[in-house]
Amino acid sequence: MTRRGINWAAEVLKRIKGLEFPITKEQLKERLKDFYYHGIPATRIVDEVDKESFASPAELLKALSEAIRKLEERGELPRVTGRRGINWAAEVLRRIKGLSFPVTKEQLKERLAGLQWQGIEITKILDEIEKESFASPAELLHELAEAIRKLEERGEVQAS
Repeated sequence: MTRRGINWAAEVLKRIKGLEFPITKEQLKERLKDFYYHGIPATRIVDEVDKESFASPAELLKALSEAIRKLEERGELPRVTGRRGINWAAEVLRRIKGLSFPVTKEQLKERLAGLQWQGIEITKILDEIEKESFASPAELLHELAEAIRKLEERGEVQAS
């Protein structure tokens, strides 16, 4: 399991690939049955969600983020500062809604203008990525997470 929420969000998106939205809680649990978040089964997180279905990937990631927060508040999950990445990933998905994939880096820069991750403009993070286009939202989130890792290694941002 990776330590950054955005990687977790990308993994969730990869695992639900091919499902048509809206998806049900049961469909989600089936796809996440062998996946863990900081030592607890992802299905346990899904159980915390009040909704029975999700209309979009952004709605799904937001609901999972809230479920993680509840588990942290009850002490059933250690607080993970990188959890904010899930909310950030949901915002990325919200802003790119309606774009047809593959999508170019320039299209993304237009849609994501003004969005920041820990005070860094998304355009700077996109500039760290060698690819000029992305085949899917999951690929985009994965590449963003890798770019953030590179920035952390160079000491340009603090590791979360």
